[in-house]
Amino acid sequence: MQLRRYYLDADLQVLLAVMSRLAFYSPCAKFTDLMRLTSWHQQRLLRVLNRGIRMGFIIRCVDGGGYDVALPILHRSLISRERITFSVERFTSNYLVMRHDVSITMQNTGFLDIGNVFVRVYGDIDWDEPLRFRCGDVKVVERLERDKCPLNMCDLIFNLREPVSPGGTFNYNYSFNLYYYPPRDYFSLDVLNNIKDVSIRIPRNYGTRGRISLGEVELTGYGSVKTSLSKKYNIVHGLSLTPPGTLKIPIQIKTVTFNYGNV
Repeated sequence: MQLRRYYLDADLQVLLAVMSRLAFYSPCAKFTDLMRLTSWHQQRLLRVLNRGIRMGFIIRCVDGGGYDVALPILHRSLISRERITFSVERFTSNYLVMRHDVSITMQNTGFLDIGNVFVRVYGDIDWDEPLRFRCGDVKVVERLERDKCPLNMCDLIFNLREPVSPGGTFNYNYSFNLYYYPPRDYFSLDVLNNIKDVSIRIPRNYGTRGRISLGEVELTGYGSVKTSLSKKYNIVHGLSLTPPGTLKIPIQIKTVTFNYGNV
């Protein structure tokens, strides 16, 4: 099968990328979800959907409840390396706020250029702190807003200045803050792409007497995961994770007993 790239305008490439990510959760993407994630007017979205249907890249679901990607292999990517490092920004006797610095090396293993990056953040979000994204010369500060993040789940798309061609590799990073509540809370990583290697580092200590440890890590889907300790961090290391799946990490927090103010 020979693909003609000039058929795929920028709008259609964005839409196919969004639908490919949503396909990991549901085979049929709802029109309203596509409007929210693309931030397009309904008429623009309908035009792009109809163009994709005519070209054979998009199909209507049998029950009429949404749309699916007819050729999901067109948009594939491999995360060859992902590093997530937590750091405690502030704490009280009732909660910790931790910054998450995410660094990703991704390879385009599909047949089409990659022109954007999909980022999902969810949990007890620190709404006062924006998400900061960077890929090469592209730098974006994105405010996270409750009304745009149903069920505290923010799905974001960042456009790359220069598309990455098939076989190409690129790096990007982003950071955000989440609240964690003692004595036990959770961090979850959705496996939306094939991940060859992922390492998550969570501090063992905070303040002068605060302690953080991990419960038993849970992985749904295929792959392997193990935990270890370094001098400063609890470490979770995953190998060959494949979608759909979730890596769930229980975080056990021993609260500071002598200091009830922010540090």
